[in-house]
Amino acid sequence: MTFLSKSPRWWLSRGLIAALVAIGAYGLWDALEWWVGVAVVAFAALAAWPRFVVISLRLAGAIVAATLALLGFDVVAGKLGLRPSIPVGLVAAVAVFGLAAYGYLHGAGWGRWVTRLAAAGLAVVVIVAAPLLYGLLQGSGDKDVPNPERVASKLDLLIVTDGRPHPPPDHVPPEPSLSGFDLSYSVGFASGDRVRWTLANGTSSGEALRDASQGDRLPDLGVDAPVLRQGADSVLLLLVDGTAPVSDAPEDLPDAPARPGEVAHWQDVASNAGVPLTPAFALLQTTRPSRLRRWRQFATPGGAVSAQALGSLTATDAAVRLAVASPTSQADFALALEHRPVLLFDEEESVPRPLSIAALFEEERVRLCTDRGVTKTDCSDPILYARELENGGTHLRLRLPSSRELRETALREKALAAAKAMPAVSEAAPGASPAATPPPGTGLPGLSANPVGARSAIYVHPVSTERDGRLLLYLDYWWYLPDNPSGVGGGAFCGAGLVIAGVTCQNHQSDWEGLTVIVDRTGPRPFVTAVQYAQHDSVVRYGWNLLRQRWDNPKLSPFVEAPGRPLAFVAKGTHATYPIPCGRCHQVAKPSIGEGPHRGGLPWIGNETGACGEDACLQALPTREAGRQPALWNAFTGAWGDVHCFLSYYCDSGLPPNAPGQQERYRHPTRYDGIVDRGWTFHRQAFGE
Repeated sequence: MTFLSKSPRWWLSRGLIAALVAIGAYGLWDALEWWVGVAVVAFAALAAWPRFVVISLRLAGAIVAATLALLGFDVVAGKLGLRPSIPVGLVAAVAVFGLAAYGYLHGAGWGRWVTRLAAAGLAVVVIVAAPLLYGLLQGSGDKDVPNPERVASKLDLLIVTDGRPHPPPDHVPPEPSLSGFDLSYSVGFASGDRVRWTLANGTSSGEALRDASQGDRLPDLGVDAPVLRQGADSVLLLLVDGTAPVSDAPEDLPDAPARPGEVAHWQDVASNAGVPLTPAFALLQTTRPSRLRRWRQFATPGGAVSAQALGSLTATDAAVRLAVASPTSQADFALALEHRPVLLFDEEESVPRPLSIAALFEEERVRLCTDRGVTKTDCSDPILYARELENGGTHLRLRLPSSRELRETALREKALAAAKAMPAVSEAAPGASPAATPPPGTGLPGLSANPVGARSAIYVHPVSTERDGRLLLYLDYWWYLPDNPSGVGGGAFCGAGLVIAGVTCQNHQSDWEGLTVIVDRTGPRPFVTAVQYAQHDSVVRYGWNLLRQRWDNPKLSPFVEAPGRPLAFVAKGTHATYPIPCGRCHQVAKPSIGEGPHRGGLPWIGNETGACGEDACLQALPTREAGRQPALWNAFTGAWGDVHCFLSYYCDSGLPPNAPGQQERYRHPTRYDGIVDRGWTFHRQAFGE
């Protein structure tokens, strides 16, 4: 039957279908790209050709077989320690893929040259064109580089006394909370309801403390208010009770009496200081709850805080703490110390030691790199201070300790811990910064330049919230490891010709991992209620009582350091955290996916309370706005490491992570993806605020 003999109904139905197909193709064209609509129509037309299905299946089979052959080649190359440069790897991948595809297609009877062209075409499309297409669709090619902008690091501190003079301090105690920030100091005294400024925009903590000690003896500068710097956070600290700017034992200060109308008076002083929108804090020399309650509504943003409870040795340290962290940061940090995790690395882990970020800067291991299109990257000289970091088309280039060095250090420290050749446990010094822990150990015998725990630390971000009438503190712990050698598929997915950064290959420089401990502090004695373990792209919640029951096992008793500290078994290579050891493992949230062993045979030396080295074993993540926003290196938005690529699109590693302050778990520490019940079974149960 010819087309001319078709019935009108046939023509009408086919014409209607063709019209709808054309309109649909236009819809794809308009919504996406013109070539998408054309490709879909072309595919539908070709599929009507009977041989098209046969040819398509044969080509699909060739792609699968050739990909498997390339995976096998990369596994063998990895086992032999062969890691060619990216261009050489691409050539090898095209050759292996093409030969495997040719062998598969040889029996199709297409002829020698057609078969060769088909195999070569498949090799070029899969190995060369696919990464290029992915990169173009992701917009990773040439694009405008945003103007650089310094990370949040500026603080303008304004201190107002009641005018009473004090003996000038003969020395300025250490002020750990001031380190890292770009600081400006202004000092004044209250004269009636006004402020007389005696120092504006100074750069020295010592100068600010000496001027504050002089009170109203210094001449008025004659300015309405200090000029706040652009992009700086600011805080106004009011020494309401005439507290001395420097105190060796703030917790022992006597309670000062309240004065009639004091709240309204100091509200007027703060309002007339000439710095609107600046958080104002009244530092009260009292521990009496009744007086603190009367000051509860003193200022928003801001508030009132007890000098004895805050524990700052200096007014400048107090101002910084109140600017960058919560007023309860000292109590929060004490709980963070008490409940910090016990890190237990697998005995075969190649990087079993978290690194101190401060040490990376001090040892000149950090460079700031600016990406300028596909082929060009400019890197700075090593930078010593995190406040020099800039956001906007930038990433970090890190010169990290080798895996061998870290492993040898961890093994040596493990032997010392087993022999109990450790420094004595000591208490935190009075007035220590929220970012401080017990004083450093004295070092190893004969290794004074390399003390126990040196240049190793973990970090915490305390977040307070209220839920169902309960006051909860989420202690969000993080640690930094120099790489993430996951070894998925025997390392094949990071092998020659198969790397699409962040898609096929998860091996990358730098790794930020951790867990979150939830503390209920509604009553007089805080207690842990649950622990949320970060496991790849899932957060898994375990009830505390369930964990304690599981840990009450003779096989786990060597790991248990203290009843209030969770165990964190770190998986080899991937560094996901788990509450119990495992040799042949699978992910909890995705049991069909394998996981690195986490047997816990290599504990971190920082688990020992007295084994802190040059840096504190636990530190607070840098924050601002009373702990609500990240600061310094925690506010850096670029990647922590290089992506090793050739012509931008052909890589041999995955995408490095961002700082904790840029990650989902940091922004939403209350959220989790599921919970493990008493049967040790995972139930997906998304939760969050």
